[in-house]
Amino acid sequence: MALQPNQERKDCMIKIGDICPLFFNPIKNEFQQDIDYIQKFYTTDKILIQVLSNNREDIVSLSIKDLISESNIPVNLTTYQVNHSTTLYYAQISNLSDSIYKLSIQESNSGDIYESEPFMVCSDPSILEETCLIEYSNEDNKSPFDNIFWIKNRQMVFEFRIEGGFKPEGIDFKVDNEQFRNQLQSIVELYSVPYVTYALTCGNAAGIPYWMIGFINKIFSLTHILVNGKRYVRSGNSVPEKSQISEDGQMFNMTINLEGNDDKYLLVSPSEIVIRNLQYSDIVNVHSNIEWVAEIIDEY
Repeated sequence: MALQPNQERKDCMIKIGDICPLFFNPIKNEFQQDIDYIQKFYTTDKILIQVLSNNREDIVSLSIKDLISESNIPVNLTTYQVNHSTTLYYAQISNLSDSIYKLSIQESNSGDIYESEPFMVCSDPSILEETCLIEYSNEDNKSPFDNIFWIKNRQMVFEFRIEGGFKPEGIDFKVDNEQFRNQLQSIVELYSVPYVTYALTCGNAAGIPYWMIGFINKIFSLTHILVNGKRYVRSGNSVPEKSQISEDGQMFNMTINLEGNDDKYLLVSPSEIVIRNLQYSDIVNVHSNIEWVAEIIDEY
């Protein structure tokens, strides 16, 4: 039995990860303009899907339906026992042929089928110019979301692609400073640190649906986010600001303010680490949550 849009089962034994890069049963207003949107991925993008089950006897299966050829592609799942009551089923999907697909998740106990919104896989390099790739993860498994970011000392990194990028007019130069006026009313600068914010703009002339905007807000609550290979963090308490494409439409454009993180190294790895040829002015940040030791040797 396939679940209808906006329908949830209270007795459901499985939970699709909160920040998996595909979307299932988003709310749509049937009295407004239809949402004509297909999510895009490049051929080499890695679509990581996680499904959590609280019943050991349950069996979860995944398949991909090609909406053009109407063929079905089975997906091999890997399992990980999170604790005595919760099992994680996960798969990384990549290198699909150019087409439009839907992902189906089936639960054996109830027979329920969860179908994703359609998504497109394209090998045309022009998609790289029209979209940005966001890679995201977290420093540990303690997050507000039902997802697993570390499995046996191996970090799980999600990838998500969206129409958008950074525009020159979205770059703002700011300063965090404190000043003091003496008795002669002369200003004394106590400290001053300049910084730059970047407005990530998402959506083209057609716009993006609201659930993509909510998703962007979620993933920037994590500790590790790369946009086209460069690390960014949310600027302060910035949240997405959306603008509606048309009065009766369900499509939007959005911006969110970010700041770049220019630390030379961010090391999160269970493997042996060797860092050489450091300049004395270099800043090295070593972070570990899995009890390994990194030794930095000055060879000068």
